[in-house]
Amino acid sequence: MSTATFAQDSQSAQSDEVEQLRQRVDQLEKTLKGAVASAPELNEDNPYILREGDGLKIGETTISFGGFIKADVITGSGGDGTLNTYSVGLPRTFAKAAASDNNSWKTGFSARESRLSIGTETDDVAGHDLRTYLEMDFNQAIDAPGNEVVSNSYAPRLRQAYGNWNGWDFGQTYTTFTDLAALPEILNQGKMAAFIYTTQPMIRYSMAAPGGKFMVALENPEDGYGSNSYDDQSYPDLTARYQIRGKYGFYSVAGVLRNLEDDASDDEQLAGAVSLSARIPTIGRDDLRMQYSYGALGRYMGLFTYPDVDLAAQGGGEVKALKSYGATVAYRHYWSATWRSNLVGSHTEIVSDLTNPVATPGANGTLSYFDTSTSVHANLIWQANRKLQLGLEYAYWDFGNIADGGSSQYEQVMASAKMSF
Repeated sequence: MSTATFAQDSQSAQSDEVEQLRQRVDQLEKTLKGAVASAPELNEDNPYILREGDGLKIGETTISFGGFIKADVITGSGGDGTLNTYSVGLPRTFAKAAASDNNSWKTGFSARESRLSIGTETDDVAGHDLRTYLEMDFNQAIDAPGNEVVSNSYAPRLRQAYGNWNGWDFGQTYTTFTDLAALPEILNQGKMAAFIYTTQPMIRYSMAAPGGKFMVALENPEDGYGSNSYDDQSYPDLTARYQIRGKYGFYSVAGVLRNLEDDASDDEQLAGAVSLSARIPTIGRDDLRMQYSYGALGRYMGLFTYPDVDLAAQGGGEVKALKSYGATVAYRHYWSATWRSNLVGSHTEIVSDLTNPVATPGANGTLSYFDTSTSVHANLIWQANRKLQLGLEYAYWDFGNIADGGSSQYEQVMASAKMSF
């Protein structure tokens, strides 16, 4: 091929490319012209909606949406097939199934742990950023309106709703008495024997402290039990937590001071509890999580395993804080970048001398059929993608009675698919 022929072919190819590029530019201009023509006029009263980071900016506020769809199938021992139990099972309901003479296993499906969250951030509100957060799910009580016969319809439930401004938190979120950094990763979230896992309304202030931060809050008081909510408290619960976070892990010490009251007997008692938590990095991405709590824990621990007061003493006209302790240890191990497992052990036990445990066995400081609770969870989780998690989990529970030394057991197998958005 001659030099002249090669030059002509090269020039022709360049001309074709230029023509294709011109056509693409023309098409892009037409598209942009249509988009601009249909967009609202840019002014202060009707601004464009601009996407910033993880949210949408509307005016001065950036709004973000999140949550997940969680599909669960749970099989439990002890004939635990009562209404809605599989999706809202608590240690108390597990203990009741364990105490029964029913040896059959029952199965249930649920999507009620699915959550929807909305967050906002507004710059320069009286000189500081204002952030809000709203979170809902559908995981209500066993006897909540709804059915598993036809529609499986359940009303939304408020989990969290709070705002943060200049170090202050106003609204409902997790109690200051716990540290979620130490929360074990189990599929049946929060449902272990002894972890502090409570959300409630509060006013909280956080400030910087050596190595971390210090938080103090006034939180909603309550000393009911089960479905009995007494609502006779004169003073809020006072909670505080000092948290240290660094390359050697997360550590915190927390306390709660409560005034337990009973209007019927006109008696009250000031009581408190303490809690220590840690999450310690080990090998690679593995970590060890621990929490120990002691005192008048009541509703704060184990999803309200024990009452806040000795029920028999209350029946006799005396308010007597029910003291207990709880310990939780969890190890998370990464088999690979996408596969991990968690092994969790949790135990709680009443340490108060129960009023007349023999003479009034039905009115002990607890439910009469258990004074100790132990749970073990083991799971295997596949993180297929940042937005998709599949897991399988086995749980074993042991409920003991201090008075006669007896115990009963409950087992559960759970498979879960969590799809985040």
